[in-house]
Amino acid sequence: MNDHPSYPWDPFSDQPRIMRDKKLKRKIYFRAAGYFIKSAFLLPLIPIIIIILTLRKQWMKTKNNRCIGLSVHIESTCEGKTIIPTSELKKMLDDLNVKQILIRVPLSAPDNFKQYIQHINALSSPNREIAINLIQDRSVLDDPHKLKQKLRTLLPQIQGNVEYIHVGNAYNRRKWAFYHIGEYLRFFNSIRAVTKEISPNTKLIGGSVIDFEIPPFLESLFHFNKAHFDGYHSHLYVDRRGAPENKQAGFDFLKKINFISTMHSCSWKSTGELWISEINWPLKNTDKFSPCKGSVLVDPQTQADYLTRAYLIAIASGKIRTCYWHQLVAPGYGLVDNRKKTPEKRPSYHAFKTLNTLFNNAEIIHFDNGNHQGIKGIYSITALLKKENKITTIQAYWSKNGKHTISISTTPSTKWINQDGSPITLTDQSTIEVSSTVIYKTSTKNNLN
Repeated sequence: MNDHPSYPWDPFSDQPRIMRDKKLKRKIYFRAAGYFIKSAFLLPLIPIIIIILTLRKQWMKTKNNRCIGLSVHIESTCEGKTIIPTSELKKMLDDLNVKQILIRVPLSAPDNFKQYIQHINALSSPNREIAINLIQDRSVLDDPHKLKQKLRTLLPQIQGNVEYIHVGNAYNRRKWAFYHIGEYLRFFNSIRAVTKEISPNTKLIGGSVIDFEIPPFLESLFHFNKAHFDGYHSHLYVDRRGAPENKQAGFDFLKKINFISTMHSCSWKSTGELWISEINWPLKNTDKFSPCKGSVLVDPQTQADYLTRAYLIAIASGKIRTCYWHQLVAPGYGLVDNRKKTPEKRPSYHAFKTLNTLFNNAEIIHFDNGNHQGIKGIYSITALLKKENKITTIQAYWSKNGKHTISISTTPSTKWINQDGSPITLTDQSTIEVSSTVIYKTSTKNNLN
């Protein structure tokens, strides 16, 4: 990505650097003051939404879910990491059997997006859905004519490979160059105008709120601007709270999903489905490659645990179209560490592969939200996967805190699998130990229908 002098890019963590320009900060907050006041008037909607939320189901049975997605962005070149060729990325995607991917395309891209078009084309497959996240740049926000020129260059080149465009990234973080929601909506409307002209079947997914911040959700969903979204996307990071079951202001990951879903269903400015465009847990001992510091950082095994549990919760909610892990390769947070000459697949890579193999397109039929067999803190999810005239029942178990023993039943067709996909050999056929690392039970029978 190209640097704007006021919004320099950090190639190590692949995000804008923290803003240090106090004069620019004051300018932004001054320009956004009116929008802050407007959003305050929306706060009385919160108790109404909570009342509606309490009347809705917290989880839903779902069929053929497509919740498991993966970001495969082009990495910035910098010292200390090896850029993996696109051909190798494709092999990894095939190994992971990923059906939904998201690719960032920055509007600051030079050379008429040549590198990004090649990336999209190389990763395309008849069985793989590609969405793009169109990343704003201050220069196009200041010059709508330049924005439209760039879109007229880009859109004809991605038709046929891309159906969904996630518009913008983290509009509620000033370092990402938006001043306020009004500017984001103007950006969205400009993109809508050009897509109507060039690619009318392209669906524009709006929203672009990062983290669980209720005022930005409200102002992006309840407004009188002409902007209308074909779906709503959120960068719903929950890593700062640790485990996905941990709470923030009374909301764990499932409740956050349900709260956003309830707002979305009440909004007249967005139809379609709800997407999570970014989620991850950054890693310890990755220094400058980590996007953040301090207690939020976890070890690789904990990252794999949290990844698996977060996806299972999102799948069980029945309200998320696709949730994208950010991302496949990145030293500070990816499934693959590329600081060495030979890339290293982390525990999260193998956990993602196992999860995707078992739950992609599965039907969710039951979810015990922290009270399995009456034991507080134990979660379980049950799904059916129909494939090749066979039905496989899949059950996943995990504990939020500590280790617990639960009663189980087995049959000759029963298999127990670790989070990384390796088989578990039981010494006791009547009980099994459940911990923070997910375990799976599968049982397959012929489909007589």
